[in-house]
Amino acid sequence: MTAVERSFARVDAALKGYLRVLPTGRFISLFPCPQTGGSLQLTETTQSSLPDGLGHYLRAMNDKLSAILSILTQQTLHEDFPVPVLIHDISGAGIRFSANQKFELGQGVEVVIALSNQPQSLAGAMGVVLRAEEHQGEALWALEFKDMNDCEREKIIQFVVARQREKIRERHLAPP
Repeated sequence: MTAVERSFARVDAALKGYLRVLPTGRFISLFPCPQTGGSLQLTETTQSSLPDGLGHYLRAMNDKLSAILSILTQQTLHEDFPVPVLIHDISGAGIRFSANQKFELGQGVEVVIALSNQPQSLAGAMGVVLRAEEHQGEALWALEFKDMNDCEREKIIQFVVARQREKIRERHLAPP
């Protein structure tokens, strides 16, 4: 049985990322798949049994805790992933990025991508540097994702789809 090859839509981006070079032949992730952030959701039954204002208070507390965790995550990212990168385009299959460091083709790396800052949404993956390109005098590296949790890939795909929607709206609203 042959594996079905998937194709993913790719969009231009200007995203921050953090990268670390993996030891040869080792694909062990430092970046855990965090639970998807978002607003605290309370069922109608739970909300009706809470005193007035407590649901609002719990949501505000959840947002504050998310902000604190975001700051702590940023500090850890800079320590664990010492190479800052700028992601030029992204898909569910990989990224193209630039960095102040050269890489070898076939080199394994782990990357964490900041998909948004408010609320912070990070996606992590391990992959292999496929090729080097030059664009306007800058070295761009193509990275193919090799090992990624489904929740991480889903975050990236949702980002790509949202970006595609934005572009369609812009084209539709642009004057002829």
